[in-house]
Amino acid sequence: MKSITTFGIAVLLCTQTASAQGSMSNVAGANVKGFYLGAALNGSSIQVDDADFGDSDRENGPGLTLHLGYNFTRNIGIFLSGTGATLSFESDQVGERDDVILGHGDLGVRASFPGSSSVVPYVEIAYTGLNMKDDVEGEDVELRGSGGTGAVGLNWFFKRTFALDLNVRYTKGEFNTVKIGGQSFSDDDGVGVNTARFNIGIAWYPMANRR
Repeated sequence: MKSITTFGIAVLLCTQTASAQGSMSNVAGANVKGFYLGAALNGSSIQVDDADFGDSDRENGPGLTLHLGYNFTRNIGIFLSGTGATLSFESDQVGERDDVILGHGDLGVRASFPGSSSVVPYVEIAYTGLNMKDDVEGEDVELRGSGGTGAVGLNWFFKRTFALDLNVRYTKGEFNTVKIGGQSFSDDDGVGVNTARFNIGIAWYPMANRR
């Protein structure tokens, strides 16, 4: 999480420098139509919310997010994004922690609300694939599942084609497949989970100069 804070401070310093040079006046009424690409530092967390497992602590850790989207109009578009994060769980051995890889893959719809300023808020809904990997006594163990995601965020354009991208995503779903080595086992009931993600990064709109 410290790296995310450092990155956020660096990005804010860059945007303040751009503002001081008068660049902010050039991006009023930002154009978000067309393709866009994004990369962000990420903070992810997960909690088991299945009654059969009792109370579960929320575990969290840092990661990276990549984002690809296309806005058909200034307001409506589709996107695909992937997030990978390393979470530290309490190990079965007292006093030790176990690093687990948590992955999200989102396919969804974004609604943007551009106005006359350089700030463009947006909301998203998505279908999300969930994946969690661990090494248990030398054996690869993988949990797979899916869920639904809702998100809120904003783009702050410090240049016409580049924006600071901030968003928070919440996913509710379940793991219903376990893969151990080369064998997979499915359970229709599954294990309910919820995850939260915070992203801070940069979005590039290569078509933003077109009107």
